[in-house]
Amino acid sequence: MDVDWSPDGRGLVSGSYDRTIRLWNRDEGVSRDIYHTKRMQRVFSVAWSPDANYVLSGSDDGNVRLWRANASKRQGIKSARHRQALEYNDALIERFSHMPEIRRIRRHRHIPKVVKKAGEIKQEELKAIKRREENERKHTKKQFEKRQSERDKTILAREK
Repeated sequence: MDVDWSPDGRGLVSGSYDRTIRLWNRDEGVSRDIYHTKRMQRVFSVAWSPDANYVLSGSDDGNVRLWRANASKRQGIKSARHRQALEYNDALIERFSHMPEIRRIRRHRHIPKVVKKAGEIKQEELKAIKRREENERKHTKKQFEKRQSERDKTILAREK
């Protein structure tokens, strides 16, 4: 598992045991892209290229892969007309990003079945823990205490 900041400081890339590479924006709490292949195993190292256009990853299967930092962005020389069309499309997306249909299309990401299933199992486990705590709360003196959010709970230990 590895993490690396982009050279411009606006992004972060992470590789993990779930066999995915995730690209993050500095200001957002969810990943903007998820890269994966069927044959890629656990990702042990990731790095940005110096120009921040590519991401390199090394996985357990012994391969080094090169990924685009922005998958939908075409590489190469663009004509003035093409550049103008891309800028216009970006402006339209930005202008109408508050609309539910546009937001849904923009946020959609294909997630591997294994990762999605693991997330669903984790959600069920968290729901069971919450239900157990609520039942305990109802039948003890804790019902009068204010519930503490997950973010406010103290950190017991840090891993080095």
